[in-house]
Amino acid sequence: MLPAISSLRALNRGTLNTPNISRRILDNFVVYRFTTCISLMKRTRSTSKAHSAGKRKSDDCDTNEMTTKSKDEQHSVVQNKDLEKLNNTVETLELPLEGTQNHNQEQKYKLNFKSLRDRNKKIDEVLEPNTPPPKNKPRAVVDLEMMKEELKQLEDPPLTAWEKEICSNRLPYSFFDCPCEELAQNLLGKILVRCLENGTILKGRIVETEGYLGVIDKASHTYQKKVTPRNIPMYMPPGTIYVYMTYGMYHCFNISSQGEGCAVLIRAVEPLEGTECMANQRTSKGSSNAPKKLSKNLKTYELCNGPSKLCIAFQLTKNHSKYSLCSWKGLWIENGETEEMNIVKCRRIGIDNYGEEWTNKPLRYYIYGNKAVSKRNKEAELQLKLN
Repeated sequence: MLPAISSLRALNRGTLNTPNISRRILDNFVVYRFTTCISLMKRTRSTSKAHSAGKRKSDDCDTNEMTTKSKDEQHSVVQNKDLEKLNNTVETLELPLEGTQNHNQEQKYKLNFKSLRDRNKKIDEVLEPNTPPPKNKPRAVVDLEMMKEELKQLEDPPLTAWEKEICSNRLPYSFFDCPCEELAQNLLGKILVRCLENGTILKGRIVETEGYLGVIDKASHTYQKKVTPRNIPMYMPPGTIYVYMTYGMYHCFNISSQGEGCAVLIRAVEPLEGTECMANQRTSKGSSNAPKKLSKNLKTYELCNGPSKLCIAFQLTKNHSKYSLCSWKGLWIENGETEEMNIVKCRRIGIDNYGEEWTNKPLRYYIYGNKAVSKRNKEAELQLKLN
């Protein structure tokens, strides 16, 4: 430091005139100034760090003290706020608010208060002893008498002298008023007569039937007292016609019997009169302009050997349900020629999904040896022990 200062003084006085010496003096001076600046910068940094560290310590102490105080204060503030909210809700429930927004808030608080009140009521409810809580909703009770009153038998009795004459041999109500199994066997050999609107008469001998025992029969439409607009004829007086559709295309003809929801299904009929008209119903579905032809050269006993074939041949649909065989001019049953016949008792057809008890129950009856029977049961025929 001193050589640099002395050299500068000598340079100012003019005692040093050489250029090399002047350069050295300037260099020494620059180095001196640079080192002094660096030392000053280091000092300022160290002092600032120490100052900031001390300030942080003091701030931390202050914050710890403040947090301990603020927690208690916040807890008390929250409690005060909750109390204020409760007071406000009570006031809003008692006093009306001004403005539309206040009115909406008042309704909201009222609804909330009502739900809380209802909830408390439910909690306070106590079930009476020996009364278990309801598990399911109660089923609707069907008034069967009222349904019978609303859905009475359709009335279309014979009025003209000719209509009364042709159905004079009609079987009375007493014939149908018997148990289902008995009626199913009594119908075998009887003549089913159909009078069409154009006056055509169709006749056929009943050769196959099936009995359905109503509310106890799993294969019956009225099992467990099931009541629908479709099966209501099964609950009507004996002799009521019940025609229903199966598989969306086939009709089945039934007759109600004695017993709750019991009926007899007519499975097959042997044609006797009007076979040409029956055959015309079994035509192929061609274009409207093309002449209709028989889909198959059917034999006479093949025209009605099945429930759906019977309804097609005799032109019976579900619109004919609820008519009575005792009074309707369009269909009735007459006595046939008395002849000896053997009745085969076997299991019904198409009820394999209703358990062995009802599947194997012998409720199907047919005349042994008749060609118009829809399906023979050889095992049951062997049990007859016919020579």
